[in-house]
Amino acid sequence: MDLIFRYEKLKIRCKGGRLMGKRYIDCSLDIVDADSWVQFPRKLVLGAPEPRIRVEQVHTTVNGRRMYPCCRLELTTQCFTHIDAPVHFYVESGRKIDEVPLDQFINDGVVIDMMHKQPGEGVTGEDLERAGADVHQGDTIIIRTGWTDRAFGTREFWENMVHLENSAGDWILSKKPKALMQDFMTDIAPVKTCEHCGQLIPVPEFSPNHYKFLGNDMILIEWCTNLGAITRPRVQVIALPLKIKGGEGGPARVVVVEEDQ
Repeated sequence: MDLIFRYEKLKIRCKGGRLMGKRYIDCSLDIVDADSWVQFPRKLVLGAPEPRIRVEQVHTTVNGRRMYPCCRLELTTQCFTHIDAPVHFYVESGRKIDEVPLDQFINDGVVIDMMHKQPGEGVTGEDLERAGADVHQGDTIIIRTGWTDRAFGTREFWENMVHLENSAGDWILSKKPKALMQDFMTDIAPVKTCEHCGQLIPVPEFSPNHYKFLGNDMILIEWCTNLGAITRPRVQVIALPLKIKGGEGGPARVVVVEEDQ
């Protein structure tokens, strides 16, 4: 009887496949087969091999009329929507992804709107200050530009990327957040277009903000999508990476929860 009663109460609280009073927004990219541009361009910037990204069905057992599909994933921890742990840049001292406290993955978030930024533009500290967001110490700061929605998986994503300037990194650190969540480059652009040949070439220094953030025990929730669907200035963030033992990061399912007013 008690189980039936609790189920009936739950049905009353539910409407349209969601709990009444809450709205869930999926901010995660689909993981798909891809040949290029869905992870940091290691070969271009560092001259290092780029691991392949594959999603493929490898086995299906047919038993009478029933089928049991199975897929194999071949990917890196730095592709699609993912989370960086401090060890990503601080190998000797940084927390690994399986060591990060859960309250950094599940946390209150504050939205800073930068949707007006155009391709190739940087978000500055002045931009963030002028936005006037109510940032609390320990928040997850969410900066949205719409850049991942517009260009992810293409050369343009890297060639004309919206990015985070040094001054913005300093502004964010001054607010003492637990995490930064975004849909564009967390740092200054790692590549630029050569004026003479038109090819993408690496820039000498491209990760100052990663060093700042990860060195202060923050996590980075990178390459999110659908941030334009958020309608509230303050939300709850649920960003859970794969629990990879000793990993420097991991692919993540990222969800924003809004409270109805």
